[in-house]
Amino acid sequence: MAVSVVLWDLDGTLIQSEDIHLDSIVHACALHGLQLETPLRLPPGLDGPGVYRILFGLPSSAPLPSSYHDWYGATVEYVLRHVQRAEPATAAVDFCKWLAQQGVAQSLVSNSSPPILDASLRHLGLRAHFHHLCSGDQFARGKPEPQVYLHAARLHGVDVKECLAFEDSLNGVKAAKAAGIRVIALSDDENVRRAADGFIPFGDAACWASVRRTFERDCGREATPA
Repeated sequence: MAVSVVLWDLDGTLIQSEDIHLDSIVHACALHGLQLETPLRLPPGLDGPGVYRILFGLPSSAPLPSSYHDWYGATVEYVLRHVQRAEPATAAVDFCKWLAQQGVAQSLVSNSSPPILDASLRHLGLRAHFHHLCSGDQFARGKPEPQVYLHAARLHGVDVKECLAFEDSLNGVKAAKAAGIRVIALSDDENVRRAADGFIPFGDAACWASVRRTFERDCGREATPA
């Protein structure tokens, strides 16, 4: 089935903002009396509740305390103050712009909060290219659960088989696959690559060109030059 909707992850996929997010976690934990060793290392693609439970030693099924909301708010505020220093993932951003020129519908599917999604896309100059901003915050569990991806497909009114996702983390790939969506990994991690339907090494122009050709063929479009 031809692709009619492209669904993008954000952090690590379109924008190199992971370090800012890690700094925001260190900042928020310090405000709550937890001093973390830096550089902080966490599995990529976790949602806010997952990060909080790991750092504060809570079981994965434990209810979140009331302090979580203040902690999470501090992380969001920090990222919003610093997002302007995040670099674009140039090849992915260029492909996103090319898709827009072809008239392909695109939406964002991320575990980050809605204000971060909006601010990041505006920083990249991409906000006008995205129909919907879908955040894991809208659901009890974000990625790797599939709900946020299923929600995006419903918003577009399409079958999940008409969607294609781009992800950089194992949790993101798992979420897309659990929703029945094909996914391309933008990662050099072998575990992430094996879990996806295909992969593109960072900065590999030839692979991006091949994806363009495949997209033109499958969609039956007369491509507009980039």
